[in-house]
Amino acid sequence: MRRLLGICLITGSVLAGCAVQPPLPEQARRTAFANHQAQVSQLSSWSLAGRAAIRTAREGGSVAVHWQQSSERYRIDLIAPFGAGSVRLTGDSQHVRLQTSRGESVVAASARNLLRRYMGYDVPVTALRYWLLGIPAPGPIGLRRLDRYGRLAFLAQQGWRVEFLDYGRFSGVELPTALVLERDQMQVKLVIRDWDLSA
Repeated sequence: MRRLLGICLITGSVLAGCAVQPPLPEQARRTAFANHQAQVSQLSSWSLAGRAAIRTAREGGSVAVHWQQSSERYRIDLIAPFGAGSVRLTGDSQHVRLQTSRGESVVAASARNLLRRYMGYDVPVTALRYWLLGIPAPGPIGLRRLDRYGRLAFLAQQGWRVEFLDYGRFSGVELPTALVLERDQMQVKLVIRDWDLSA
């Protein structure tokens, strides 16, 4: 009997330690988000690795994603499965270069236009840099909703609806690990398996 009671007490302690953190009051949520936004806005260099599944009204596909950001400069590698090809975008706020695994190379002012022309996908690369960090891009915001912990849960901006499904803690910073972007008949699902804030 004593042994059973001891097991129950231990189990109860473990479950209490694993209890879900209670939601923050509304003002505390806004403060937590403002602190998070200030924190990640200071990140000048970072990288991530994950996968993106892209679906339109006519087709769909998936790619591995490796994104490296250093101040205004970035390098984005999109790698299709089974050796189907890859695309690399390198650029800054002034211009971007697209290189394919077939040896094609072209320079333009907009990464979004290059991806639309060469891959058929209209992806908001400039805004995505901010959304990946769990904050709005500069400019007007249609709608913003925070979760129970003061993290961005939903964002409507630039005609896109962005849902933040999950977060993880990396080097002491909470960052998105699962997002869904939707606009018109296009959907992009992003799963990020790793963040490196020392890139």
